[in-house]
Amino acid sequence: MELRKATIEETETAMLLLKESAEWLKSIRSNQWSDVLQGEDKHGLADAVARGEVFFFYNSKNHLVGMVAAWKNPTEWDRLLWKTVGFNKEACYLHRVIIRPAYRGKSYGTELLSALKLEFSGEVSELRLDCLASNQKLKQFYEKNGFTNSGSSSDSNGNLFELFLFELTNQS
Repeated sequence: MELRKATIEETETAMLLLKESAEWLKSIRSNQWSDVLQGEDKHGLADAVARGEVFFFYNSKNHLVGMVAAWKNPTEWDRLLWKTVGFNKEACYLHRVIIRPAYRGKSYGTELLSALKLEFSGEVSELRLDCLASNQKLKQFYEKNGFTNSGSSSDSNGNLFELFLFELTNQS
């Protein structure tokens, strides 16, 4: 398994992975990430690739199985959702955590989170992420992988999200 920073030349690949995941979400009747299918990306993935904040995740056969965006500076989205919990200057905010549909159910999600914990250990004190409060399966997945539910918060449209963090300083 390998976590590699996406290069500017790989921006289109990152956008294709995002669209592929948004289409999969739509196929299971979720409107999450529907902005992507409308030609928008409210998290600015292309800009994140240019800043070196997007990582591709490859399996042992060097197949691209996933992707994640990792921001050390909170975005407006993060500031909105995490304001009740507070901010940690040494946190990394994870967004667009993706395992490609063909690779789901094969433990790659757990391996991706483990690779991120290793990648950012010593750089930041915690990893933070959010998910829709209605997504029970994803909430259980994050908790199973050592993330602590830190509460819930609403976006500007009133959608409820659960907030999760993983403290890297407590790793043994």
